[in-house]
Amino acid sequence: MKSVGWFRQGLTLLVAGVSMYAQSASMQSRIEYYDVSAHNLGQLRQQLLAQGPQKQGNRYSIAAQYRLNWTPKVQIRNDRCEALAPELQLSADLLMPRWISQSKADFSVQQSWLSYIAAAQQYHQNITHLIEQSAERFIQQTSGLSAKECQQLEALINAKGRAALASAQQKVRTYQRQTAYGQTLGLILP
Repeated sequence: MKSVGWFRQGLTLLVAGVSMYAQSASMQSRIEYYDVSAHNLGQLRQQLLAQGPQKQGNRYSIAAQYRLNWTPKVQIRNDRCEALAPELQLSADLLMPRWISQSKADFSVQQSWLSYIAAAQQYHQNITHLIEQSAERFIQQTSGLSAKECQQLEALINAKGRAALASAQQKVRTYQRQTAYGQTLGLILP
């Protein structure tokens, strides 16, 4: 499994390499929540720092993990080994805080919180789309490939998979820089 990076608010990005048979890439998404309880922003920040997901000794308010796994598929036809669509598994897991005492806070604080959560979801969705694009390109690049030996062809498919992985990582890093890790979308803790 290969890490793409973390963003400052805690979105972690993992993209790995080597299962769901697909003609095109489809993402399996999951959102989980952890509860925080606070009556003001100061208490909320403390709760997030105390209960948020942890990575390498740091706590984050939000964390996401992305995976791209593949398995080459080949068949022998007319004395040649031909590539079939690789088995692909794409997943995007998001862990977000759920502010359970939000209704007790001032309306403006609630609005800031909702904007923050919406920005986190948009940021996650955009990263997911970038990874899906790389997976789709991987599928297109392997379509129609053939070789004399299946072992050679599988090695080529794996090389293209690693290239798709590197492409996804680069696209995500570029997107993170362009959005200041989501801050331009409003991903700033209120």
